[in-house]
Amino acid sequence: MLNIKTSDVLVALALILSLVNVALIVSNNNGLAAINSQMIQMNSSLNSLKSELASLQSELNVVKASYYPLVVEDALGRVVTIKSEPMRIVSGSPTITETLFALGLSGRVVGADSYSNYPPEFVSLKQEGKIAVVGGVTTLDPEKVAAQRPDLVVIDASLQAKFIPALESLGLTVVAVEAESVDNVMENFQMLAKITFKLGEGLRIVDQLESAVQAVSDKVSSSNATKVLFLVWHDPMYSAAGGTYLNELITIAGGNNIVGDRTGWAVVNPEQVVALNPSVIILSSMSLSMDPEEMFSYFRSLPGFENVDAVKNNRMYILTEDASNALERAGPRLSDGIYILGCILHPEAFGTQLPNVLAANYSVYLGR
Repeated sequence: MLNIKTSDVLVALALILSLVNVALIVSNNNGLAAINSQMIQMNSSLNSLKSELASLQSELNVVKASYYPLVVEDALGRVVTIKSEPMRIVSGSPTITETLFALGLSGRVVGADSYSNYPPEFVSLKQEGKIAVVGGVTTLDPEKVAAQRPDLVVIDASLQAKFIPALESLGLTVVAVEAESVDNVMENFQMLAKITFKLGEGLRIVDQLESAVQAVSDKVSSSNATKVLFLVWHDPMYSAAGGTYLNELITIAGGNNIVGDRTGWAVVNPEQVVALNPSVIILSSMSLSMDPEEMFSYFRSLPGFENVDAVKNNRMYILTEDASNALERAGPRLSDGIYILGCILHPEAFGTQLPNVLAANYSVYLGR
């Protein structure tokens, strides 16, 4: 009897396992069928999306075909015809390079000046040999520019206008930009966006700068203006005066430029600084022919400077590396530069205290 029952049990177990296997196979087949059905639907959706994208690209090509040739007036009042969408661009200055990259044109920049060093993607592309160096800002080499076969060369109107005849004699299309005011900076963004058909990106970086200007202006609106001297060289003392975008940024950030009644990049002598008595002195990295501590000691040693509020209250600031570039380069990073000025001039309004030497890590102090 025991053997029969054991056999019966084994037979029953075998039948149960067989039924389970059948059920699993049926279930798996149903699952696979469902997955296959979903994959078919997904492929159909992807094909439909690809078709829509192809249609949109076709429509975009039609728009571009009617968009160009495009006629623009550059910063020198020159009427320039852009024959087709620029695909190979040479930049004449760091500010221009940063603007082109902010517009999403990294894949089109084939040449730049030797001082361009931002963003990091630019540095990588240059190291990989994908972007050639075509000379310095004031020593641009038209032959090297032409060797990159650009369909657009963008230059600084103030520093590089002298190169236009040589560049144009080589058959190159040249556009000049200028930045004497914050409005000029935004106009540069818009013009380069228009020329390169990057209209959305242009609106984005214009809005970014406008938002920063408004935010900083709101922060300092209830504060008294801080008397400030912004120097770009120490001996002689060259300062950012009226008619410069830096003077305008100082005003927006709640400052009273002590040489704002002068024009351009004005020389101010030590006696005048003592008499005007700024509460804050800012030195850009262009002033750094010596290390920061030596520079601070130099100013403290000037006759009468021991009575200057900026010196007495330890409110002298040196901007180096990215912190200086954010202000010295009238490009997309001005939205950071305006915050740097605001925090220096009105730490109470921003709830922060910047170090006397501000470098690449400036963003950690801004509280944005």
